[in-house]
Amino acid sequence: MHKSIDMKTWEEKVEKEGLAWEMKEELERALNSYDALLREAEEVTPTSQLEDREKKAIVAYLLMRKAGVLLRTGKVEEGEMLINQALTYAEQSGNLLILGRVKLGLGVFYGSKGRFEEGEKLLKEALLSFYEGTDYDSRQGVGWALLNLGGLYLKQGKLDLAEKKLAEAIELLKTIQNWVGVASAYELKAKLNSIKGDHALAKDDLMNAISFYEKQRMKEKADTLRNSMKNQS
Repeated sequence: MHKSIDMKTWEEKVEKEGLAWEMKEELERALNSYDALLREAEEVTPTSQLEDREKKAIVAYLLMRKAGVLLRTGKVEEGEMLINQALTYAEQSGNLLILGRVKLGLGVFYGSKGRFEEGEKLLKEALLSFYEGTDYDSRQGVGWALLNLGGLYLKQGKLDLAEKKLAEAIELLKTIQNWVGVASAYELKAKLNSIKGDHALAKDDLMNAISFYEKQRMKEKADTLRNSMKNQS
């Protein structure tokens, strides 16, 4: 039987069989799911150059998702190796959306390790890839790249640049109703305003973050922020 080589089909598989576990913080189950999906993808036999490129995009996406989970579980070397493999597959696929996603993931990783110049370069390259598309996924990619650039500048103490990027991210992500992105941007904005000494505005930002996490039905995240506000008061 000829198995599907369609990115959308595989994104749905990832959402049901991998991301669902990630959202529940069941990271070992998420890893098992991504391993199973990677094995399934390897069994797919392309019958044309177009299908071969599509398969490479699928493998790149799966490697990126698995790498992200490995990094969250502290397996840094393995995670970095996989996300660089994902970048190679993404470049070979010619799929600008997947290329943007992988560069976004790698840029965030470098930022988390203090490799700010490399992180900024990749996040800006991801933005360029996402700007090539006009669909929801591309616009979402732009929003998350702006969000993570804001976070990167915040880590470097470049507060004006961080504020600008976070404001742009909030505006775009609200437009496409990506509530978890909006909540994440407000959470970073709260840290920024706290650093600036504007604690009233920081509190407003946290309240906004809580509201949008709840809108996304992320109750545990909202409760964590709510408890942190109580501890600070």
